[in-house]
Amino acid sequence: MPNKQGVQTPPQAPTASSLSDLGDLVPLPAPADEPAPPPADPIRRARLLVVFVCLALLATNVWLVVEARAHAIAQAHLANTNLARAMIERVEGSVSEADHILDSLVDELERADLSPPVLERLQPILVNHVARTEQLKGLFVYDAHGAWIATSEPRWDASWNNADRSYFIHHRASRSASTLVSQPIVSRSSGEWIVPVSRRLNDAEGNFAGVALATLSVRHLRSLLERFDVGEGAILLTSSGRMVARNPFLESDIGKPLPPSVVSRLLDTQRSGTADARSPIDGVERLFSFEHARNYPLQITVAAGKNQVLQNWRTISVLQTVWVVFLCLLLERAGSYTSRTIAQRLQAENGLREASDALTRANGRLAKLAQFDDLTRLPNRRYFDQRLGRVFRQAQRERSPLAIAMVDVDEFKKYNDHYGHVEGDECLRRVAAALRASVKRPEDVVARYGGEEMVLLLPHTDALGATLVAEAARVAVAGMDIPHAAVVAGKVTISVGVAAWVPGQQDTEQALLKAADAALYEAKHEGRNRVHLHA
Repeated sequence: MPNKQGVQTPPQAPTASSLSDLGDLVPLPAPADEPAPPPADPIRRARLLVVFVCLALLATNVWLVVEARAHAIAQAHLANTNLARAMIERVEGSVSEADHILDSLVDELERADLSPPVLERLQPILVNHVARTEQLKGLFVYDAHGAWIATSEPRWDASWNNADRSYFIHHRASRSASTLVSQPIVSRSSGEWIVPVSRRLNDAEGNFAGVALATLSVRHLRSLLERFDVGEGAILLTSSGRMVARNPFLESDIGKPLPPSVVSRLLDTQRSGTADARSPIDGVERLFSFEHARNYPLQITVAAGKNQVLQNWRTISVLQTVWVVFLCLLLERAGSYTSRTIAQRLQAENGLREASDALTRANGRLAKLAQFDDLTRLPNRRYFDQRLGRVFRQAQRERSPLAIAMVDVDEFKKYNDHYGHVEGDECLRRVAAALRASVKRPEDVVARYGGEEMVLLLPHTDALGATLVAEAARVAVAGMDIPHAAVVAGKVTISVGVAAWVPGQQDTEQALLKAADAALYEAKHEGRNRVHLHA
């Protein structure tokens, strides 16, 4: 809005829609020559509505089915993960208990010598530990050469030697005092599968003095896994990358490395996780979850059979889909009945609708022809004259300033002669667009006055404000750099004549127009490409 002196402030540029709010003018139609398309056939709309609703139901059903499947798989993974965590904690607890026994045994042996009396007193202690610890198969002590010097076994051959075992070789070569959990092996004393848990023994000088060994019963570890009914699933315990126990049980797989697969790669690279894959052992497609022990090289993998997990989902999905299809059939019947009813009503109303549509199209064309210039899409002279009369009377009542800026494209005839009328029309369109962009208020009007002349109507704007707007328009047109080889400037420019008054009761709009036109003449006479304010 302008201030008390009428100087412009920069709100928005005027638009065709804003020009239609002027009371004494008809609303502006869309600037298209083609008549508005007739309304869509209601019967077709009703059928499309039925199709849309059915498609929406089917799409929703598909989404629900997909979501239900994802939920079933997620729940299976969650159950597998929880079971894997519980199982690995149980197995790790069994190993940790054996580790504690070895810790006390190593501590006792390293503080005492390995003389026969000491070893003889140690025998019942080893037997007692094995008897009280369910998962232990046996406890053994070997000297620095691998000979058996103490064991929980009731009978053993003094010639037996375990120096060739991998755990013995490891402790002999490494000074680490950490507990070693090895791959499953077959016990030489019992012939059963065991998991060795071992510690290095040192003498008083810190030299290698032997190995203390606790053996975990694979049969016991397998019994932990078999407490759970896995159906088509499986539970697998691995140690140092080798299979230890499995439910369902496959004895031929004990001690073997895991076959290359998605799960084996994940076990090598992640502490825990889930996967959907086909088992490399039996080929069954399963949902896997796995967990590593925190302190030992043990892994538990729990897998649920994918077919078993999705069995209920398949049943529910089929029933749900059948019900949705049945609903779609009902909707189709209802839609057909509605379409017939609409067709009967439309047949009676068709003539009236056609007459109304024709009248609307004719009124639209007339309103457009009456108010818009086809070339520039600006309001035409008739529109401008009507608007000027209204705004002029308003300025007289309010004693507010009113300004007109007459615009002429410099040497436009030469432009047409040099470039042709097609380029001339395009030039006028671009100039009109630049002028339209130069005004910032909804109440400002840019119109085509005739030929290459255009006019700006600026309510509530004094001479200074109008001059600023006119100068902005001149700069905008010059800034487009439209080539004009027939003038000295080498580009298209405009001359602008500005007149701004506070109209009195005896003044007329024609006088204001003549003043702006006289100012335009002075601008052209002074050399063009300039703004001249009427004194």
